[in-house]
Amino acid sequence: MKKISWMALLAAAALSINAHAAPERVGDFTLIDDTGKAHQLSKYAFNKAVVIVSQASGCSMNQENIARYKQLRTNWDHRGVSFLMLNSSVDDERADIRAEEAVWNYDFPIMDDDAQLVANALGVTQAGQVVVVDPVRMNILYRGPMPGQWARAPLGQTLEAIVADGADSRQMDTVTVDMEEAEGCALDFPVADQYVAEAPDYETEIAPILIERCVGCHVEGGIGPFAMNSHMMIQGWSPMIREVIMTNRMPPMQVDPAVKSFKNSGNIPTEERQKLIHWINAGSPRD
Repeated sequence: MKKISWMALLAAAALSINAHAAPERVGDFTLIDDTGKAHQLSKYAFNKAVVIVSQASGCSMNQENIARYKQLRTNWDHRGVSFLMLNSSVDDERADIRAEEAVWNYDFPIMDDDAQLVANALGVTQAGQVVVVDPVRMNILYRGPMPGQWARAPLGQTLEAIVADGADSRQMDTVTVDMEEAEGCALDFPVADQYVAEAPDYETEIAPILIERCVGCHVEGGIGPFAMNSHMMIQGWSPMIREVIMTNRMPPMQVDPAVKSFKNSGNIPTEERQKLIHWINAGSPRD
C-alpha cells in the first residue's frame, strides 16, 4: 500500500509540471503601460529573457509577492532579463492600474491589455501568473506561479538556463506549472469564450471592419502593399494583419486614447480588434 501511495504522489507531481516537447511561440505585440510608455516585445531583443507578471487590482497574490518580484529583478536584471507586468482584467481601466500602483508601489511597468489579446497569446489565465519569454525567438519558456524559493524552482531553473552562455531557447521546453487561484486574482475572458464557441462571421462582422478601417489604402493601385479585394487575399495575408494590429503599426496614426483624442485618429476600437484577431486565430474562415 505504501508503494502505491508514493506512485500516486509521483503521478500527481508529474501532472503539476508539464514540459512540452517544443517551446510555445507568441507573436510580437505592443502595449502601453500605466505611465503612457509603449512596450513592444521585439524591442526587448537586446535581452535574453523578459519576465511578465500578470497583475490585477486587488489580487492578493500580486500584493503578497511584491518583495519577491523586486528581489527577482534585483538578482536577474543585470544578467540580461527585463521585467514587466500585464494587466488584462476586464474590471480595470488605466486609472485603476495607476491607483493600484500608487498604493502598492510595484515599481514595474504595468502594461494595459484592455482587449485581453496579449493574455490570450501568452496563455495567461489569472493574475499572479509569471511568464518567461525569449524576446528574440518569441518562445514561451515558463508559465506558472512566483515560487517562495525561486532559485531551485522551475522559474529559477528556466532563467538560469536561458542566460547561460551559448543557451539556445529552441532547445528548451516550455515549462507550465499549475498554480492555485488566490483571492481577487480570477480573470474572466468573456470575448475569447464567445469567439471560441463561434468565430466572428466574415461577411457581417469582419468585412465591414476592413472596409471602414483598411480598404481606403488596401485597394488596387493604393498605397497598401496588397489589395483587400477578396476573402482569399485577406486570408493569405491574415498572419501579417494580426501582427500589425497586435503591434499597433496599422492602421497608421494611432493615438493613446487615455492621453488625447484626435478626430482623424487611426485607432481601431477594442471590440473590433478583438473580432479581427479572434477571427484570424480561428483560421480566417469564410463562413
